[in-house]
Amino acid sequence: MFKSYRDRLRLKADRAAELDGSYGQTISVMWSFAITAAVIGLYFLVYLNWSSLPTALTTSDQAGNPGRFIAQVAKEHLVTLTSRGPRVGGGQTNEVFTVNFLRSTIENIIAGANPAHKFELEVQQQDGNMFFGYELYPMTSVYQGVQNVVVKLTPAAGPEPENYLMIGTHFDSVAQSPGAGDAGTMVVVMLEVLRQLSLDSTAYQHGVVFVFNGFEENALQGAHAFTQHRWWERIRTFINLDSSSSGGREVMFQAGPYYSFLMEYYRDHVSYPFCTAAAEELFQEGLVPSRTDYQVYNEEGGRPGMDFAHSTWGYLYHTQYDALDTVPMETLQHTGDNILGLVRALANAPELANIEEHKGSKAIFFDFLNWFLIYYPDWAGIIINAVMAAIGIALIFGSFFILARNDDVSYGRIVGQFFISLGVQLISVALGIGFSLVMAVIMNAAGGALSWFTEVWLIFGLYMCPFIICTVLGPVLLIRFYKVEDVLLQTRIMLFLMAQQMIFIAILVAMTGLEIRSAFMFTIVVVFFNASTVINMIVRFKQFHWIYVHLVGQIIPIAYYSSTSLTLFSTFIPLQNRGNAESNPDMLIALFAIEIVLMIAPFLTPLVAMMRKPFVYFGFVVAFWVISIIVSVTPVGFPYRAETSPQRYYVFHLDRNFYEFGGELRKSDSHFYIHPFDVYSPDTIVDTVPEMERATLLGDECDRELYCGIPYYQNTYHARRNIAWWLPANKPALDPPVILEFLGKESVDVNATRYDFSMQGPSHMSFYVSPLAGFRMLAWSFSSDVPHTGVPWNGQDVHYVNFVHGNDYSPHEFWVVIGHPAGKPLTEPSLILNVVGHYMNNGATRTGEFQQFVDGFPDYAHVVAYPSYLESRVF
Repeated sequence: MFKSYRDRLRLKADRAAELDGSYGQTISVMWSFAITAAVIGLYFLVYLNWSSLPTALTTSDQAGNPGRFIAQVAKEHLVTLTSRGPRVGGGQTNEVFTVNFLRSTIENIIAGANPAHKFELEVQQQDGNMFFGYELYPMTSVYQGVQNVVVKLTPAAGPEPENYLMIGTHFDSVAQSPGAGDAGTMVVVMLEVLRQLSLDSTAYQHGVVFVFNGFEENALQGAHAFTQHRWWERIRTFINLDSSSSGGREVMFQAGPYYSFLMEYYRDHVSYPFCTAAAEELFQEGLVPSRTDYQVYNEEGGRPGMDFAHSTWGYLYHTQYDALDTVPMETLQHTGDNILGLVRALANAPELANIEEHKGSKAIFFDFLNWFLIYYPDWAGIIINAVMAAIGIALIFGSFFILARNDDVSYGRIVGQFFISLGVQLISVALGIGFSLVMAVIMNAAGGALSWFTEVWLIFGLYMCPFIICTVLGPVLLIRFYKVEDVLLQTRIMLFLMAQQMIFIAILVAMTGLEIRSAFMFTIVVVFFNASTVINMIVRFKQFHWIYVHLVGQIIPIAYYSSTSLTLFSTFIPLQNRGNAESNPDMLIALFAIEIVLMIAPFLTPLVAMMRKPFVYFGFVVAFWVISIIVSVTPVGFPYRAETSPQRYYVFHLDRNFYEFGGELRKSDSHFYIHPFDVYSPDTIVDTVPEMERATLLGDECDRELYCGIPYYQNTYHARRNIAWWLPANKPALDPPVILEFLGKESVDVNATRYDFSMQGPSHMSFYVSPLAGFRMLAWSFSSDVPHTGVPWNGQDVHYVNFVHGNDYSPHEFWVVIGHPAGKPLTEPSLILNVVGHYMNNGATRTGEFQQFVDGFPDYAHVVAYPSYLESRVF
């Protein structure tokens, strides 16, 4: 068969082809290894570019770099900021030391400022509330005495500007974390940006407000507090800065929405762009178990803005290792250069004067290898996608004329072979996806989940190789067992590639129709295959030459998807041990692996079918897959490492007290409660912590007591009740005590009774208010309206209130109005009230027993451990 091909095309065969005429159109299997090596090499070149950061400027560089961000100044501020340890809201370190540090640093900046500028500095202290309307676990957030340090820069001459640009971050940290990365880096970046602006000799057209908020880590209260500030009315747009890692580049992952001019300023004034609309969609779909102040400023405050965060390799995020030495000065320089340039531009942006006139569509945006930004509105994306899809289809079917003429067959013959190839390619891709997902299920079921958590290369072997195996095997088997005498081998390979292009076009059209902006990722691959197809049509698909054209056309897409894979995996891998412990962490990573290899492999794997010994390469891929499985079950595949990729544990020392309706103590006990954060909680401590011999699941305690009688830090923790463990313990030491005072009740009308309370305790508290069966909540003091409830308990509504105080420790008085059937006497019980206190500001409150329990955890475990109190009463 192949000998006739060689005779017809008069190809010069190599020696192997002389020995076996069936090799006339084939290529050496070494091509497959060369192409694989080239792809890997390109990936590492992209990695070097992706990980490279600008040289950090020091104080000695200031004179020669006027107006430039100086990383050393920022780093010196970070030394001071982190010197007192964790900055937990409500504690002395956060409310006194950090506030004083920010105020004195800003005062020094003002003292050295250019006379062209005027400043206003104040420490805002605010009370307030807001509601998070999550479907299963809605939450009312109440705060008292939250502190923000705010400073406004305006022109010294002329009237006060009518329009302000706001730039904000938070200065508090979570318990037991120094918070150097989250968000100490952004605090010191803002301080240095403020200093550089203050030194500029020309005033800015608009006011610039810097907001250092003191309560982000507990339901974003600091940001909400600023929306109550008098300056908020003049804020037109904002830049929010946050962090979920300690280094790398900051990604701009939310913009607008509907104010796409912001992207024009980002494109024109940011030195090192790093952004993608795909990240915005992933974040807004809830795939990142986190929220930022952007949500408050945008949704609650109604302002458009931009959201930035450090997000690469966030293993140390919210741990004791998020310390000063993990923040490189190059990261500060990178972020500082970008933010300083953007702030300077937006502070003079004419759009801020009439911003509503610039409201339009959402934007599609992404950077190319951090070199430049590609940006266009989503309506333009629809047009681009439709045009590229139409061109792609036209090129495919137009190419058939040339292929038919080259092979001396009919057009219909080529079309028929194309649809056969399309069917096989569809099956191959589908099997590849299914194979990879089945691997994720098997790994999780067999106890091999998270094996890639530290050894990231295992993702390629476990989840990319199965896809490659299937997309290699389909074309190879068809070519080997389905003989076609009149269609050239290379033509059949080209038809496989065109079939894959048709699959991409179908995906592109479907995503565009569903208004998914991330469709641009398929636009890229379609555009470059269209381009290489045009060139090959010009050269009339000359034998062997078309291969070079095709491979060159894949360089830019492969480079882009390599960069995308680095961003995806560096962001989402560290997230997988702080999410849903009942989910399969391998499934999401497998899906991302499939997405990346889907973009790269199907335009390369059909070439294996043209090689003389295709099963050599197939065997190589299978061998790597098998080796990866073996390695994953060895100690190399154990997920955690001390200080670099720790396992997370939340352990609470509970003091619980339950009272009857008449006030008699019904039950009082104490436990160590272990909240599950990943699939290995608490498996990794069962054999190392002796006390775990007494540990049991919560079991039917969740039926007996409202929300299991557990003082949850967040009500969403209740969702993990079926896999949470606890064990008996002695009473913890609690200071200050939780004091709940019942102030009395009175009849509002025949159908309603008002209950008044006063409460005092630690900085972080919460309430569960649950009317008994037949009763309902009509009003309360926490918000103007009674919000909807989430997961009920024994048929009762459960209203959750999260309460914090900053530097205002005074008692908090509140009331609830309970509706009941007319004629019900006030002497009957109508509601259960659980009051919770979390003692996360003082590590010294651990008892010796609790400390011994925590000390038994392995060295790779980061343990957040503190006492908690719950008091349950019936009124």
